[in-house]
Amino acid sequence: MSRLTFIVHLPARANRYAELEAGVRQVLRDMSREPDFLDCTLHRAQNDCNTLVVYESWKCTREYFLEQYLPRQYRADFERELPGCLAAPRRIEFLDEVDPPLRLRAGENHETLPTEGRRN
Repeated sequence: MSRLTFIVHLPARANRYAELEAGVRQVLRDMSREPDFLDCTLHRAQNDCNTLVVYESWKCTREYFLEQYLPRQYRADFERELPGCLAAPRRIEFLDEVDPPLRLRAGENHETLPTEGRRN
């Protein structure tokens, strides 16, 4: 399974923060119904209280996500309003998992995990 993970930084204009957060929350709710959606978390940056940060994971490739999910109507509506809400350009950071992957959760046995990964 391909796993796509990315982080989106959305620096809001101070007077449009509430509107931006409401829009982001709605898009996240809508996208959570997509078949390839895995998870997301909405954060607020500690160093800038007007910046929202979204962490998303999908079970598809970057190309498939951009072709299939980015053009969805719920995203198109949001994208149309987004420029007026932003104080600076949105920044998207696409991530690659290390090989072998390492995902840890509280309460799991971490003693048997490999300590070194391979580098490509």
